[in-house]
Amino acid sequence: MSYPMRVAPVDLESLTGRQEVVRVKMGPYGESGTSAMMRTFLNYPEFARSLGRIGTRVTLTSDLPPRLAALASARTAWLCGSEYLWAHVHAQHPGLGGTELSGMDRHVVEAIDELHHTHHLSDEKWYRIGRLGPNALMDLITTYGLFVSLAAAVNSMGVQPEDGLARWGDQAPVGTERDLSASPRELPKRVFEADYAHLSPRQIEQANRMGRRGKPSTSKLQKAMINYPDFLQALAPFGKRAIDDTSLPPRVWQLACMRTVWLCDSEYLWSQHRKACLKLGVTDEDLAGVAEGPDSPLLKDFDRVVVSTVDEMFFHNRISDDNWHRFDRFGAEGVTDLVLVYGLYVLQSCVARNFGTTLEEGSTGYLPELDRFREAVRNG
Repeated sequence: MSYPMRVAPVDLESLTGRQEVVRVKMGPYGESGTSAMMRTFLNYPEFARSLGRIGTRVTLTSDLPPRLAALASARTAWLCGSEYLWAHVHAQHPGLGGTELSGMDRHVVEAIDELHHTHHLSDEKWYRIGRLGPNALMDLITTYGLFVSLAAAVNSMGVQPEDGLARWGDQAPVGTERDLSASPRELPKRVFEADYAHLSPRQIEQANRMGRRGKPSTSKLQKAMINYPDFLQALAPFGKRAIDDTSLPPRVWQLACMRTVWLCDSEYLWSQHRKACLKLGVTDEDLAGVAEGPDSPLLKDFDRVVVSTVDEMFFHNRISDDNWHRFDRFGAEGVTDLVLVYGLYVLQSCVARNFGTTLEEGSTGYLPELDRFREAVRNG
């Protein structure tokens, strides 16, 4: 469906200094004639800049063949109800429609459905897609994570499709409900942590770029992801803005992260960020409210706004008018920084679940008192 315009595209002749710097870095995507989406994103230059490298990986250097990458993008856009993104993918790849899917086309589309509904690929999809190249699985997950983020932004900003693009007419996305009842609880260990004594030169280079996150003392998930240095390099600017340079206060940031990983059922990430939350003074009672959801009596003040806004993106792929403006208090890019936190941790949840990353030694996963809230999510 098409959403009402909330943010108008910028006039490329009247940019601020920072917008002009980012426009130049965008290369052809910042030139006159670029899409309404990119001109709208330039209202939020740090958001636009954070998408550059991950977007290049998905659209230009992916191990997925172009047709399969386009199918993955189009299916994600469809599941997220983004007519704008769906129309653009189809305009760039007109041969996508009109035929019954079979072979690897079908496997890729079904794999996106699995990521969307349970954030976990079946063994069949994991091994079939893995045969496409050393980074194919990570490129599939990256494509899904990027387009989830783009859909939340595009739908919330109300970016309008350009004239001449094929719309999906009277059809509306079907089968998009988040059926978490089939979400697996026991996850196989598929990707093991790299041995830091035997890293390849490319892995060493990437680990050095990552600073403290690239050291041998880093988390299990980071040690597993170093097996895919190209993935980490593509993710870096996206993650840096979402984590290190965010305009969101630490409590807001952590609660947005926790609600996202709870909805995606990543016990590993919940465990890791619970420790950070407790250091901030966020109690286990507060986190029980995050797990219960936006109607929980345990949530207070702005915590409820954070949880409800994440839920809007997860379940409806669009932030409501009220919640959109409530993030103005954090500056011009407060709401887009929230979109980045959400998108990053949907992506990282998919990675952690598909890797089968186990809890760190001495860490605590879901507390028993949260079980009833987990069942509520799984049962819709």
